[in-house]
Amino acid sequence: MSDNSGNSGNSNNGNSGGGGGLWLVDFAFDMVNKRRIKKHNQQSRGLEQYKSITTDVLFPIESYNESILISGGSVDERMRFSEQILSNCVTNNQPMIILHVGNSGLEQMVGQRGYGMTASKYNKQFDVFTSFSLPEMFQIMMDTCKSKYDIKPAGRYILQIVHELLTAKKQRPYFANCVNVPLHQLSAEINNALAGSLITQDAADNLNSLLMMGQAEIPKIDSFFYDIKAQCGHVQTDKPGGTSILSAIKNSKILCIDLNSSGNTLLVELIVNSLTIAMNRGFGFTFFLDDVAAANNELLKNALCQRSGHNSVICSKDFYALMNGNDNAFNTLVGEAEKTVLLSHGSHISCEKWSKFIGEYDKIDVQKNTTGGWSHQHGGYNYGNNYGQTTMDKREFKIKPEEINRLSASEVIVYDNQTGSLFKTQVV
Repeated sequence: MSDNSGNSGNSNNGNSGGGGGLWLVDFAFDMVNKRRIKKHNQQSRGLEQYKSITTDVLFPIESYNESILISGGSVDERMRFSEQILSNCVTNNQPMIILHVGNSGLEQMVGQRGYGMTASKYNKQFDVFTSFSLPEMFQIMMDTCKSKYDIKPAGRYILQIVHELLTAKKQRPYFANCVNVPLHQLSAEINNALAGSLITQDAADNLNSLLMMGQAEIPKIDSFFYDIKAQCGHVQTDKPGGTSILSAIKNSKILCIDLNSSGNTLLVELIVNSLTIAMNRGFGFTFFLDDVAAANNELLKNALCQRSGHNSVICSKDFYALMNGNDNAFNTLVGEAEKTVLLSHGSHISCEKWSKFIGEYDKIDVQKNTTGGWSHQHGGYNYGNNYGQTTMDKREFKIKPEEINRLSASEVIVYDNQTGSLFKTQVV
């Protein structure tokens, strides 16, 4: 915090040795000056204080498409706020995709209270490909973990063969079906389909031609499918069907997905790339992250910063810690939030970071001083005190770190990033 102080001079001096009338004038002037300085400081700080508000006032129903960041407090406090946000989306028929890491309470709230669907080890109903077109399916494969799989454009021919073989068998191209097609035996699969009269000779010739053009990409696609089964198996259904990101958004549903770990890069990137396609199709939705680290995942961070038809909600017990102390990631994501809600934080470093983000104000600081002593007047001695005050201009945090640290249960500081408004209240 900066502290640029400047002496603006003495505003009052008095002597107790005599002049009762002057003393009263000085006292009155002092009181008026105190009120003036107090009013100036309050206006400059810009902090409104309300006795209490309810959650539906903090998050009104029309705020369902606002980008919101909630940091601090207890699990129960954050769950109360999350439920109000979920309720607003349900009321407004706004689809929402929720990512979390083992938050069973959030999962139960979504599933048991009828807010939407869950995908976790207890309810495996996620499918990567449901509702996507063939080009979109391949785009997801191309864009997910590019550096690891490096699937080239020719890989689309392999996916097209899989798609047409499944269609010939009257099966939908769900992931569970795609992954069961033996990629290294596609030539035999084409011949079997021809022998069973599922496809014509012309179709078989065309598929064999596609196989020749895309054969080099088979090991990469096979590895991609294998890793999805391994890393996403806790949510991925092994049955034909299931709910994808796109199908949930198309049907205005809430889909809550347990990532199992913030480091589950494959699943995170599959979801983000699916969201990108939904945005490209023109769908609006809410992207909700519950304590999911985004600092080291550029794809996820970029998705949170995009404003193309969707809003983001981030909820964390300590957002700065969640960013691993990465100032760039912190500043980028906090800057995208339209509303920031702060509860109590235990970390002084995090409290200081939030204080700096909210900013400083120009404060008039008053320092009182008293001098006294004996003086010789009119042939006698008199003891007197001289009272004075010095005003100094300085910069101070609008919200000090210790104020964030000492917030009581359900007490919040709310900052509007668009208007700059700031208030403190108790949520009841």
